[in-house]
Amino acid sequence: MNNKEHIESIIERTFNVIREIYDYQQEKFGRPKGDSGSHIIFPQKRQTKGEYITRVSEQELKQIFIEQLNKEINDEKEKWNVFYSVETPTTDIYLFSNVEKPLCGKEIEEINKERERDKQPLLKGQSANFDLVIHDMNLNRIALIEFKANNADDNDHAKDFKKLSNQEEGNNNVLRYFIEIIKSANKGTIESLNNKIKDYLNDGNITFKCILLTDSKEYKGDISQYILSHKK
Repeated sequence: MNNKEHIESIIERTFNVIREIYDYQQEKFGRPKGDSGSHIIFPQKRQTKGEYITRVSEQELKQIFIEQLNKEINDEKEKWNVFYSVETPTTDIYLFSNVEKPLCGKEIEEINKERERDKQPLLKGQSANFDLVIHDMNLNRIALIEFKANNADDNDHAKDFKKLSNQEEGNNNVLRYFIEIIKSANKGTIESLNNKIKDYLNDGNITFKCILLTDSKEYKGDISQYILSHKK
């Protein structure tokens, strides 16, 4: 198996396990209703009016992915000897605040040339983080991964896609994944998410994966391809 095949296998197992956890291991159940193969649970969150709901966040998604990543590494048959880092600093600098859209290093430099000529204050970028980076035996970065939950706002998606699409973060051999978890979805959710991601996926360098936890009549399970092919 090559690196991409390993990662695709991990994502598939992650989605299977996290569906099991949502079905059988929520804090509100009191006791697990089945065996998901993981000891992570979905906790309860108190609402303003004192009611409780099950919290679904990118943290559960990331932790399950790491569990499955370690299983893949420790599988004696596969012998995929890689390493990983979390909240990994980016190679390039970025500016996310007080700008119309996220900017990377080269864009900041170009804007600053004009601002310098006009004697305006210069923009200052800084290093950002990737949620997870997989490294080879020489500790070179071979995969950049961002996790997101519940159709976050435009800016949250744009920041992560900006980092993933930046060629300063690695050559064309570096794999780039945006993995999202959604608690529930309707037509509006699908349209909203599609509008947030479609412009960033046109070059084909980023692989988008999305798991829906609560099945509906139209949508269930891994809905990545449905979102990507969806048209208004």
